[in-house]
Amino acid sequence: MSATAPAPHAGTGSFDISGTAPIPLTRLVGVELRKLVDTRSGRWLLIIMVSLILLGSVIYAWATRDGSVDFFGFTAVAGNITGILLPVLAIMSVTTEWSQRTNMATFTLEPRRVRVVAAKLVATVIAAVVSVAVAVAIGALGAALAAGFGAQVDWDPNVEGILGFTLLQVISLLVGFALATLLLNTPAAIVTFFAYYTIIPGLLLLAGAYFSWFEDIRPWIDFVSASGRLATGFDGVEWGQLATSGLLWFVLPLVLGVARMLRAEIK
Repeated sequence: MSATAPAPHAGTGSFDISGTAPIPLTRLVGVELRKLVDTRSGRWLLIIMVSLILLGSVIYAWATRDGSVDFFGFTAVAGNITGILLPVLAIMSVTTEWSQRTNMATFTLEPRRVRVVAAKLVATVIAAVVSVAVAVAIGALGAALAAGFGAQVDWDPNVEGILGFTLLQVISLLVGFALATLLLNTPAAIVTFFAYYTIIPGLLLLAGAYFSWFEDIRPWIDFVSASGRLATGFDGVEWGQLATSGLLWFVLPLVLGVARMLRAEIK
């Protein structure tokens, strides 16, 4: 049996999908997960990321050989690296569809764009959770290496810290995903992501130092600072700060970006 693509309406370029069955979401998610790793850029990014994690773990193990170290410290070393590089992978999962013009094939096979966006979003979250599992595994190897060097290792897994760390990784990837949907351009999204995490928090901190009235509202709009406290624990006020700043810096760009992807012209 041969599959037929939905036919476009005359003069509109839109597809008539009334008679076509949707592709199962699980299959779409599997395709998007495979796209994260089966491109040359994706593979090299993963190779570089793993190499940096291993190098960082060895350096940390050697630096702490004469003292004491905890297991979660090695997990944090790995997580700091994945938190920087994995969002780039999430960005490319969205933007390469438009820069390499594969969106024509993607949206022909599945004209319901919202399902494609949802599959990309789910694949991004899965990648974040997997990255935490990898960070914990490499953290265990790093802790064992430190013990071999002579350090006193505290093997307490710090479950609360790992849960907060997992949320932080998911948020980081989702921010990259949101910026990618908004800009649909790889270099622009990557530059904006790093500016968002490095330059904007500094500017907000500087503004708070010069304007006392702004310092009172800064915690409510500084999403990087608010989400960074996930690994150390939150109280009620800090959860409110995370929610309000997240609406500004994550939810709003994501809503606007998804709306743009659903309406953007395919060329």
